[in-house]
Amino acid sequence: MNPPRFDARADLGFAWSVKDSFLQYIRSMPDGSIRWGEGASVTRDGQFYFPLTSVSRTPAGLDLQFGGEVRFIAHRGLLAVTLGSPLIRVTRDTAILINGIDGARDELCQIDLPAQTHDDDVLMWLDAPANLTAAGSEMFAGTYAVNEVMAPVTIRIPLGQDAPVPAGTTTLADV
Repeated sequence: MNPPRFDARADLGFAWSVKDSFLQYIRSMPDGSIRWGEGASVTRDGQFYFPLTSVSRTPAGLDLQFGGEVRFIAHRGLLAVTLGSPLIRVTRDTAILINGIDGARDELCQIDLPAQTHDDDVLMWLDAPANLTAAGSEMFAGTYAVNEVMAPVTIRIPLGQDAPVPAGTTTLADV
């Protein structure tokens, strides 16, 4: 069975540029590379885009599952950071960005959700501030401290009864 897809709306997902200083550092290394795949891409603004693959309600809010993978590599592989199959767990006005690489579920960033905006059948949180968690700091080998300000996150998910929500998930009219 194939995973659910949102073929009608390629813009559903989340975009994040991680941290400018981190990207500059990787790009400044002679062997530094940034690679993406498995559905992830790069926006015109240089943000990494992860497509929405599923939405599910939880007792606390919503779990937004995204596809794709982005790898940052330098120092002959001694520096290797991978963001893959991310999950954003949304509660009323905050969210947690969770890395899903290799089946692990590490909470990377606390996201402070701004007021929601709507564009027809799409619910959006634009430029949501993100701060590193303890696990996120560890993922960056302690280079960035807990609560370090990271790049803002933009999230776009379907809204309403007619939105292209995959089978087995819930519409988001009540969010």
